[in-house]
Amino acid sequence: MKLIRKSRSWLKDRATTVRTAADFRSARRDLLSSPALADKEKALLEKVSLRVHLNDEMYAPFNAHDYLSAGLSALCCIENAVNQSTRDNAIRFILDFPCGYGRVLRFLKARFPDAEITISDIDSVALGFCKRVFSVGGAESDVDFSNLSLPNKFDMIWCGSLTTHLDERDTTELLRFFRNHLSPGGLCVFTTHGQLSVDRMEKKTQTYGLTEGAQKELLSQFHQKGYGYAEYKIGHGHGISVVSHKRMLAIARSVAPWNLTSYMERGWDNLQDVYGFTMSSAEPGAAANEPTAPHQ
Repeated sequence: MKLIRKSRSWLKDRATTVRTAADFRSARRDLLSSPALADKEKALLEKVSLRVHLNDEMYAPFNAHDYLSAGLSALCCIENAVNQSTRDNAIRFILDFPCGYGRVLRFLKARFPDAEITISDIDSVALGFCKRVFSVGGAESDVDFSNLSLPNKFDMIWCGSLTTHLDERDTTELLRFFRNHLSPGGLCVFTTHGQLSVDRMEKKTQTYGLTEGAQKELLSQFHQKGYGYAEYKIGHGHGISVVSHKRMLAIARSVAPWNLTSYMERGWDNLQDVYGFTMSSAEPGAAANEPTAPHQ
């Protein structure tokens, strides 16, 4: 009986894998035929790996189109941040934190084939999958960012949809970790929930997995100080945050005198705000510069 259950489980996983592979091939064909994509975006899609782990929660049941679109959108945000940072040297060392199961990593590999990419995630299964499939080095993360340290410094750090789940203290510690791991002239690109998420909760069109009471508390905090956070019903230090542009700048300035060189409201997949900060030669306490940034 045990052998039969294992066989059924294997067959089910195998069928899911086959269907997933077909879904991704079809999604790539559709995107490649889209007139909305530039030639350079299509060239990246041609190179991107379509290998996906069955545990990847970012892959909604058989919706590869959204999965690839989100990864491509992230790469476009990164390109914008790189262009506006006026970097005059090549990006050789990249950190993808957290990497998840490689939704954005696969695009980073295609766009920066000669770069040495390091990944980190608290999910050891995701970390192992990405290290194996994308041939990158990595280290397991820690829930306490003040205890986390990597041996390298990076020309670019990408952090998608992590501050969106952290309270203000943890976001501050995360930015400090990033600042300490940037090489001179390095660029840190990260995303937040902004005004769009606030509007959705106030209009009750999106709950973000929070109870009604938690949503009210989050919105109250946001309107009082520009940063709101509430835990999911299950708690355990994981929830949803929203932050205003003004408050995000203040938090960054409290960490270090680096410069805000790019900002895209709703830049990632038309959902999350995207910030790009670079190392600054200014003395401690100097204000970050405001860029002229596009709106998407």
